[in-house]
Amino acid sequence: MEEAIVTAGGVSVKEIDPRTMESKLVPGLFFAGEVMDVSGYTGGYNLQIAWSTGAVAGNAAAARSRMNETDGEAQ
Repeated sequence: MEEAIVTAGGVSVKEIDPRTMESKLVPGLFFAGEVMDVSGYTGGYNLQIAWSTGAVAGNAAAARSRMNETDGEAQ
């Protein structure tokens, strides 16, 4: 802990749907990793946040894209 680094700042998690990582303010905008205001000691946890939120955001964005294609909306 003597050499740990803490990151802070970014998009408030209050503005993000945790089920999809989509912005509550801008539909179709997804967030992942350290762009969000999730603070904690480094040492692998920031990597876990990046991988987990990236997977959720990627799956949700792909699902939205597929839904838009079936609805006939322009991409």
